[in-house]
Amino acid sequence: MERSIARTPARPSVATALKYLVAATLTVSSLGACTANTDSGKDAPLPVKSRDDALGWAQQITEHLAQTAGITINAEPVDPLFSPCVGKNGESAPDDRCTLFYAVHSYVPNAQHNEVVRKVRDLLTGEGLKISAYQETPASEPNSTVVARHPGSRYVVDVSSTAGDNRMVLGVTSPA
Repeated sequence: MERSIARTPARPSVATALKYLVAATLTVSSLGACTANTDSGKDAPLPVKSRDDALGWAQQITEHLAQTAGITINAEPVDPLFSPCVGKNGESAPDDRCTLFYAVHSYVPNAQHNEVVRKVRDLLTGEGLKISAYQETPASEPNSTVVARHPGSRYVVDVSSTAGDNRMVLGVTSPA
């Protein structure tokens, strides 16, 4: 009698799983990034940045967030995620329009997560972004987060505790 052994697919690492979870969350929260600004008309052309320009801009934003919060970005490789830009009715354009998800990590003691999200929240509201999610949690179970959207540029910023202890992720999702 032959026995067949069912193999379970290899699980992605926690970091990879977290990256895709955050990317999916931010992509859903920024679906409007690929659609025209209603103030300029539904057929108005959308701005298109080069991927290099979008990456440089996202790096500057995350560095600005880290500096404001008084934290240092980890010296880990960054794996930006570009995804095709699809309109709300499934339409796509022949140009290089896409959405960029860019995230970096920082070692932050759990007891400081709330302080970091407060500083980032204050910075973002001062710069005209609208807070769409905010949460502070006990240091014993860090799950602090602030998510904000820029009304004109349609980019989304997310600073959150991660699944690993003493770490936070600083992310930007932007049309490119």
